[in-house]
Amino acid sequence: MVDGTTKKIGEKLNRTRESMNLTLQQLASLSGVAPSTIQKVEAGTMMPSVAVMMKIARGLRKKIGFFLDEEEASTEVSLVRKRDRIATGVREEDFSAQGLTTELFDPEMDGFILTVPPGGNSGEEPLHHRGEELVYCIRGRATFTISGKEYTLGAGDSLHFKSELPHFWKNSGRYRAELIIVCSLPALSEKSVFQGGSTGIRPKT
Repeated sequence: MVDGTTKKIGEKLNRTRESMNLTLQQLASLSGVAPSTIQKVEAGTMMPSVAVMMKIARGLRKKIGFFLDEEEASTEVSLVRKRDRIATGVREEDFSAQGLTTELFDPEMDGFILTVPPGGNSGEEPLHHRGEELVYCIRGRATFTISGKEYTLGAGDSLHFKSELPHFWKNSGRYRAELIIVCSLPALSEKSVFQGGSTGIRPKT
């Protein structure tokens, strides 16, 4: 059974992709997400994980909250009250990403609070995109693997790295972890980064 949120995400993804004149394969190349997965999300038959939504949003040069935003306003100043944050949740996995930003004209970064259950992770395929990423651990414990090296964060720790480096993250603690993540939004022309560039990483088929 397709719920309202899953249908809404799928319809908005399809509408956005087509408005940008992107084929499924082109978006797959930009995001590192399999075309079949994108197709299922658009059809409303699959609720994507937070990690998949992050990849697709970056492939479209959108913030993760765009999936559930009612409108995409263009402004040069944005104030988001705590009560107004839009949460992108995946109930069955107990993940949540609360947007800290709204649409600016030609935005350069995205920010959100990511809640990850024990054992939760970013998936099998590495994340990698042009720019930088700043992570602050609010509570819990999280381990980032960047170019094969592990960095474990506890409450109050931060991590800053070049995000074109292939990276994974996981909750390596016993309790729920909360992270503030601020990252660069890639340019649509930077397809080679999502196709793997020098890393040789390719999207699934």
